[in-house]
Amino acid sequence: MTLRAVVVDDERLARKRLRELLSHHAGIAVVDEAADAEGTIAAVKTWRPDVLFLDMELSPGNGLELLPLLPSRPAVVFVTAWESFAVQAFEVCAFDYLLKPVHPDRLAQTVQRLQQGATPGGPAAAPAPLTMQDRIPLKDARTVTVAEVGRITAIRAVGAYSRVLLRDHPPVTVLRGISEWERMLPAGHFLRVDRSLILQVPLVRAIRTVSRDESLLTVEGLPGPLTIGRAASRRLRRGVPSPGGSAGFPWGSGRS
Repeated sequence: MTLRAVVVDDERLARKRLRELLSHHAGIAVVDEAADAEGTIAAVKTWRPDVLFLDMELSPGNGLELLPLLPSRPAVVFVTAWESFAVQAFEVCAFDYLLKPVHPDRLAQTVQRLQQGATPGGPAAAPAPLTMQDRIPLKDARTVTVAEVGRITAIRAVGAYSRVLLRDHPPVTVLRGISEWERMLPAGHFLRVDRSLILQVPLVRAIRTVSRDESLLTVEGLPGPLTIGRAASRRLRRGVPSPGGSAGFPWGSGRS
C-alpha cells in the first residue's frame, strides 16, 4: 500500500532534503508540501494525507499550534533540530519524532512503522510497537530525559507510575503504567516477567537464588543486582523466546 504524505517546513532546502529521502521508499508518496500554517491546512483539506511530516518550528508559530487547526488528523511525524520539544510532541500523540539532520536508516524505521500502523484514506491506527532505535521522552518531576529504547534495561511498576532503569544513567520515574509499557516495547527484546517488572532479556547476565522466594539478577548496564520473586525467577529459568526466535536464555538451564 502507498501512503500519502505532506511535508511541512518553513525552509525550502529542508523540504527538498526530506522529499529526496522519502523518494527512496516505494510505500510512501509525497503529494504536497507547505511552508506555513495556511498552506498546510489547504494541503490537508485537499489531499487528506495519511501522514504529515511537520517541522516543529514554523514562521510564524509552531507545529503544535497548527494541529488543532487541521481539517482532519493524519499521523504526525515531527521533524526538528530540537530534542526539547519531544515531551510536548508525544503529549499530542505524535506518531514519531525525528531529529535533524534526519538519518536515512531512522527514517526507514518510521516509514516501516507507518505502513504497519496506518490505513490509507482514513485516520491513523495506533502506532506500531517501538523499535530499539526509537527515542522516547521520559519526564519526571524536574527533568526530561530523551533515551533510546535500547537503553532501557528494566521497568518496575510503582502504582500508577513506573521506574525506568537505563543503562549507565540514573533511574527515571514517569507517569505511565506498566501495562502501557508492555504494549509499547518490542516483544522480541522485552518480557514482562511478573505483575510489576519488565526486563530487556538480552541484557540479563546471571540469575542467583538467595532464598525460596527471592533471586538476584545481574543486568548489563546497571550498577547493582535486581531483586525478583519466585514467579519471575521460574519464568526466566525456563527460558523465553530470543529476538532471533529460538527458545532459551543466554545461559543454560544449569546455571544458578
